[in-house]
Amino acid sequence: MIATLPQVGITDEQLRQFREDGYVLLENALDPFGLRRVQSAFEAVQRATEPAWRAMVQSGTFKGGYGNGPDAHTMSSAYEYDTLFLDIAENPVTTPLLEAVIGPNLQAMEIVAHCHHAHTNAHTGWHRDWPPYRHPQYSLKVKAFYFLDDQTEEMGCFTVVPGSQHWDTDPPRDQYTGDDLEAMPGMKKMVGPAGSVLIWDVTLWHTGTANTSDRDRRLLIYGYMPFWVKKWESQTPPPSVIDWADTPQRRQLMGIHAVHGRASWDRKDVDYLPEHAELVKAKKF
Repeated sequence: MIATLPQVGITDEQLRQFREDGYVLLENALDPFGLRRVQSAFEAVQRATEPAWRAMVQSGTFKGGYGNGPDAHTMSSAYEYDTLFLDIAENPVTTPLLEAVIGPNLQAMEIVAHCHHAHTNAHTGWHRDWPPYRHPQYSLKVKAFYFLDDQTEEMGCFTVVPGSQHWDTDPPRDQYTGDDLEAMPGMKKMVGPAGSVLIWDVTLWHTGTANTSDRDRRLLIYGYMPFWVKKWESQTPPPSVIDWADTPQRRQLMGIHAVHGRASWDRKDVDYLPEHAELVKAKKF
């Protein structure tokens, strides 16, 4: 667990850029945790999961998101190996912006470590994660991509069409593929120094390009949605998550019990924290 730190404020310009372009890049976002410590935790997860990943690649049957396969190694539920990844979910650098664009009932939906290997192909085509659902104030889903290394244009970096979250049409997936992947009009590669985080609306048109460099592109991926979207469905959250979620705000962040929201959204198979139970009674929600 990190020491308690004050939240970092967001600027009008950052909020404007997110609203207009669909993304914003924040540098030094891993300072509360220490970049090298986060890199070491990532490397430990990669070592632990690499044998199973290699066996999957050899079998030729690929499963898992974010292009998990011969070109990329996707490590889902990274928090099962180190609760540092849960700490990062409530990063004081990113939380103010996430609450501003999603709402105060913020919930982390996914925590994934991802490696796009050097000298490998693009592992996805142009797409958007959701139809262009719109709300006058909030986004339905936002992702945070943490750069664990300096990101250059040659590293197969995440690439978007700024402003495309405002468009009703989906990207023409059959037109800009293969050698023409980077011919998409208006595309912009997301680059930045190690420790940065890219916060972006998942309705943006986006892709990942080929990594033609000598270095792996390593990311931590966090997905955020409002608490009323059910995270665990019929599955009880694992003990490691319940134990970590030792405050009402953490319970909400993990999709267990809401601070900002209705009691009907709460998990009934997990006991309330004493202070959270009192909060529920006081708010009558």
